[in-house]
Amino acid sequence: MVGRAAELLPWSENFAVGHVEFDAQHRGLVKLINEIADAALAEKHPGQIATLLKTIREAAEEHLRQENALLWEIRCGAYAPLRGHAGAPHVLKLMAAAAFDKHMTEHAALLDRLDAARNAPVDRLCETLRDWFVDHAIKHNSYLKAIFQAV
Repeated sequence: MVGRAAELLPWSENFAVGHVEFDAQHRGLVKLINEIADAALAEKHPGQIATLLKTIREAAEEHLRQENALLWEIRCGAYAPLRGHAGAPHVLKLMAAAAFDKHMTEHAALLDRLDAARNAPVDRLCETLRDWFVDHAIKHNSYLKAIFQAV
């Protein structure tokens, strides 16, 4: 692996969806990816990298679980920030309903990809994790971002 002067995955506001907790979780995932990249670059003990990979898997699983739960709340009309808004809750409920099944399937596939990335050779691991996160934050979260921008 060639040395790098900057972070493998610098934070970008493009990764934010407009939800304080999810954006903090995204920042945490970015931080973990950079820690894994640093450990791989420093050729740390494989046990340290394995521990970081376990941590990112757990963090990703919890993050995706919370995203699914929130989409369900919006879909059912139970999301508190939407109560009291005329018209918007109905439109956002429709958006959430349209996104829910697809988002759940995408989340399962993302976890499978993360598990596969954990088994990647160290020289491909960092780029694989970066691509995995960018795919999640930009592509798969476009539904959430649209919903939160509409609130």
